[in-house]
Amino acid sequence: MRWNSEVIFSRPIRWILALHGDVVVPFIYAGVLSGDVSHGLRNTPSATIKVGSAESYKDVMQSAGIAIDVEQRKKTILEKSTSIVESISGSVVMQSGLLDEVVNLVEAPHPILGKFSESFLELPKELLIMVMQKHQKYFAITNQDGKLLPYFIAVANGAIDETVVRKGNEAVLRARYEDAKFFYELDTSKRFLEFRNQLKGILFHEKLGTMLDKMTRVQSLVTEVGLLLGLTEDMLQVVQDAASLAMSDLSSAVVTEFTSLAGIMGRHYALRDGYSEQIAEALFEITLPRFSGDILPKTDAGAVLAIADRLDSLVGLFAAGCQPSSANDPFGLRRISYGLVQLLVETNSNLELRHALELAAAVQPMKVESQTISDVHQFVTRRLEQLLIDQGISPEVVRSVLAERSNWPCLATKSAHKMKALSEGELLPKIIEAYSRPTRIVRGKDVTDDLEVDESAFETKEERALWSTFTSLRSKIHPDMQVDDFVEASADLLQPLEDFFNHVFVMVEDERIRKNRLALLRKVSDLPKGIVDLSILPGF
Repeated sequence: MRWNSEVIFSRPIRWILALHGDVVVPFIYAGVLSGDVSHGLRNTPSATIKVGSAESYKDVMQSAGIAIDVEQRKKTILEKSTSIVESISGSVVMQSGLLDEVVNLVEAPHPILGKFSESFLELPKELLIMVMQKHQKYFAITNQDGKLLPYFIAVANGAIDETVVRKGNEAVLRARYEDAKFFYELDTSKRFLEFRNQLKGILFHEKLGTMLDKMTRVQSLVTEVGLLLGLTEDMLQVVQDAASLAMSDLSSAVVTEFTSLAGIMGRHYALRDGYSEQIAEALFEITLPRFSGDILPKTDAGAVLAIADRLDSLVGLFAAGCQPSSANDPFGLRRISYGLVQLLVETNSNLELRHALELAAAVQPMKVESQTISDVHQFVTRRLEQLLIDQGISPEVVRSVLAERSNWPCLATKSAHKMKALSEGELLPKIIEAYSRPTRIVRGKDVTDDLEVDESAFETKEERALWSTFTSLRSKIHPDMQVDDFVEASADLLQPLEDFFNHVFVMVEDERIRKNRLALLRKVSDLPKGIVDLSILPGF
């Protein structure tokens, strides 16, 4: 908000307390002059408080009934709320985000217990809790079995008349629940299948059509994604059935009012209409993860739906020119991309990213250029890089793996963790040094990939020994092997390479011999391709 036409601040600025020791720091901000006066709770003897020094500030405010420390206020809310609900054998649903919000809405927290009519318990539990949290900032209460009780905790500010405040909060919540009941009954008067067609009234993007258009694309994409991930025919049928209903609850009255219930209400309405548990759960899991640290799909059907939905969003919005900038990301593409990475990595979905993006591009309502797919691929890879670094893997190790395996996020993640473990041992540094020597020699030399090694041109036993070791390893080393197996197999090269460089001069005058030796070293240096780029690691 703007104050005095220039200053932007979230709340009206009424006073400024600015002290250095016992001296006022004079300045004017937003038309307000700083001073040594603060204010406490209204209608109390401490409504206006003179602060003698910066050091005494906390104690002075505490004496006026104001808890300056956020953690102290949080502790007060938790302890008093827990004590209150013991009388009804309940447990407070202490959602961390709500607690963080409430603790910053009050200066002197005073939790009170309220009650609502048991008749409202006929509504879905998630709906009742959401009404409490979104509109009233109340905490729900459950019994030992997790069943919602007809009570709530409201947090008032300062000394109050509990009876009056309780009745007021109960009356407001009753009105909110009546509204929620109306929306719910409006939805349940229809078959869940009817909501699907109403998605055509919700615009996804002007170039990409409505939500119905989007979900039609996802429906055509899930089968291909499911096949790539090796789903059985029975599970593919579940995925297809779920895709024909997915996101339909976005057009329901309840989700229109409470958007965070998307997926939750879809699951509820599907079960209510007799759809299977598998289909209903997939309708919820397509929304996962909703934010960083959220739960992930537990079913194959849910994971495939969630992956397909994010593939469609990323490719479609990039093609429509909605790439995020350093300052703006209006479509949340970073969050969508990070969610895709989490899905692929943490549900163990070994999907070839480039191919999956191409499948998503094929169903878009516009031509998607190859460069756009490359841009999306790079964008997703950056999110994967950040995920792995956040997990405590060094940037060099992460980049060495992604340089070769970014197209397989699940495999890349496993490889990065194994490389981290290997980097703490003694063998990997030796392998890095061993591959660095032939790589540095052939770098910049006229040695093409198609240049073959001629065994008849070998002049020394060291050349023959290295070639023999290479041909043996070539049959064992392949691009999709585990990185620790690669490192272990490469140990066979250590001695032959050492002997070769101790006894063989590569850059001899004889062109045939020189090129043959360079070709041999080129083939050895290419062994890590598709597995890890060792040149990025320290010691190369």
